[in-house]
Amino acid sequence: MLDSVCPYQKVTMKKLFYLLLIITLSASCSIEEESEDYGETEGSPTSPVTLTLGTAHSGKVAKWDYSYYSFTTSSTGAGTYELAATSLAITDSRDSTKSIGIEAYTSQGSPNTSSVNNGLIEYLLADGTAYFGYKNANASTTYYIRIYGFGLGTYTLTLSKGGSEGSVSNPVELTLGTAHSGTVEGYESDSSNGNSFYKFTTSGVDNYTLTMTNSDSLDCYLYSNSNLSSSSLVDDCTEGVNLSGTFNGSNGTGLSESTTYYLEIEQQATSSAPKTTTYNITVAAEGN
Repeated sequence: MLDSVCPYQKVTMKKLFYLLLIITLSASCSIEEESEDYGETEGSPTSPVTLTLGTAHSGKVAKWDYSYYSFTTSSTGAGTYELAATSLAITDSRDSTKSIGIEAYTSQGSPNTSSVNNGLIEYLLADGTAYFGYKNANASTTYYIRIYGFGLGTYTLTLSKGGSEGSVSNPVELTLGTAHSGTVEGYESDSSNGNSFYKFTTSGVDNYTLTMTNSDSLDCYLYSNSNLSSSSLVDDCTEGVNLSGTFNGSNGTGLSESTTYYLEIEQQATSSAPKTTTYNITVAAEGN
């Protein structure tokens, strides 16, 4: 009697085992399907996505993670740059602030405090533009950008040249007595933002005049060496429209002969966002 029952019991136990296995696998799949989708990043610290000036790029960033980008300036590309992030969409944000964080830095690899340009951080709450003008970019140089996702994000990035020209390391060279058509972009509330930089070489010991045709209030500073430190400040101007001034040196006897001087033009506009002002700028010897 027992022998006739055992085969039935074995079949029943096998069916029960398979049923439990199916239930376990189903529960496991259900857990996987319910796991949070953090999205995808693009680029990496050592292999960033290259942005082309003036060309829109459709980008994405994962929640609580970074996407990485880079751009390279041309041989005449010193000046400010702007990164517009449009069509910005943030889902599943970790808080009520739906935004992305943008940082620009100067050395490839994982950014740290020493490589991130001070002040080059923007938190975009909606479609907007990050103005990378606090430290003008140099010519023929690669810069790096990382974007942090406070939530799962998508956006369109467009890099464009800003309204200031030159940099401390690559100032625009002026020819004595010849007008140069220039621009400067910035605003008074942050005087370090987006200045324009020039240099000229004197022909002899003389006073030199600056004349400009600016419609907005600007200011200027003249330095005797390329690092533009306060200790090398030779002359400055009285801010205003149609900026003008006479550079007669720190001793009042004129600028030195065959010497290169460095000129910084500063925007004084009282707008709440960077404003671009155009002008002609001319430096000439008085002929004394």
